[in-house]
Amino acid sequence: MSDKNNSNQISYGPNYLGNVIRILDNRTLIINAGDDILSKGNTIAVYVPVEPIYDLDGSELAVYEYVKDILEVIAVEPSYSVCQKQKTKDVEQPTFSRLALSPLLEGKKEYVPLNVDDAEISPFSVDEKIHVGDPIKFA
Repeated sequence: MSDKNNSNQISYGPNYLGNVIRILDNRTLIINAGDDILSKGNTIAVYVPVEPIYDLDGSELAVYEYVKDILEVIAVEPSYSVCQKQKTKDVEQPTFSRLALSPLLEGKKEYVPLNVDDAEISPFSVDEKIHVGDPIKFA
């Protein structure tokens, strides 16, 4: 492994594979990991190391890695790969089309929150946008 990769693994954690090197559109990225690491069809995560996570006894467990998004590798070259977001969402149909369907067929979900002490909620502060330079790992 090169010194550059060692340095990046120290900065980005043990799961680091490469970085976002170009954003082609709002679904497609180029990353600097090629066919020696990835294959077409692999799933990768764009992430950012946030801060250490500590156990109840104060010992450091790991650095929390916030996943910004999950993408599929759609093309692989020797020194880079093209990745694309494949997730789709349901598009609202016009009212008259929805009326023709039974409400039982609609798939809307509402999540029930955990019964937690609100005073103990401690979210991470994270920039959720994907940027050139963001690290990637296997999802």
